[in-house]
Amino acid sequence: MRIRSTGHSHHDLHGGAPLTVTVKTARGLLGVGNTTMWQLIKDHRVKTITIGRRRLVLFSSLERLVAASDES
Repeated sequence: MRIRSTGHSHHDLHGGAPLTVTVKTARGLLGVGNTTMWQLIKDHRVKTITIGRRRLVLFSSLERLVAASDES
């Protein structure tokens, strides 16, 4: 995806990582199933935003979740 006004991709704006991903993509990145993903969202361990009718996961919240798990 390109941002036409600046010519930079959305990855360039956030240090190489996307700002958001779909719930399906987040599940794949974490390697968890649908039930676990929705429980993480319900427990506020993974943050989401809604744009229109789409629920998107903040990529930074996935990074924090993995980092916190790595410290255990």
